[in-house]
Amino acid sequence: MMEQFKKMVVGFADTLTIFKNFLTKRQEEKQSFKVEDLARDFLGPEFTEGLHNAAQDIKILSTLIDKINVPNDKIISMAKSTPFILADRALKKYFKGAVTSVIASKIALGRINLTTLKKAFQLGGYDSVKMLLAENINNKPRVTKNEKTIKAIVDRLGEREKKNKNFVLIFNYIRENLYY
Repeated sequence: MMEQFKKMVVGFADTLTIFKNFLTKRQEEKQSFKVEDLARDFLGPEFTEGLHNAAQDIKILSTLIDKINVPNDKIISMAKSTPFILADRALKKYFKGAVTSVIASKIALGRINLTTLKKAFQLGGYDSVKMLLAENINNKPRVTKNEKTIKAIVDRLGEREKKNKNFVLIFNYIRENLYY
């Protein structure tokens, strides 16, 4: 089902980010970016009826995008791909409590997924993970050079690896010693 979804939905654009980018005066004046406030201010009060209904919200947001004259290429440039969003969610879940969600997102932005991190850990432990995360791209680390952060990532990878090995050992023991 997810593969079918990924074929149909190539990405997502956050309208809040788009509106803040295009309505700089509104942001400077610290005005609200709630859908109902934007609808009332740009489209008229009649457009606030039926809000907080997903289908209606989509229509209103689409109308707002048109009204504000946001070019399609700008929407595309601000969008995130479906694979990125899925990788970002998986990384945040996996590393929750070990590193910040910002670091997890930086890993995803660095085009590193969980499989790649696990493979690096299996191949060379700390040094391989550090090499991957600290790789110099345009004179900046791909993710981070911070030793404490890298250690936290490696520690989490090690914890999960150990749990997986223990599970396999237990499973094999049960399979070999139980009679069906």
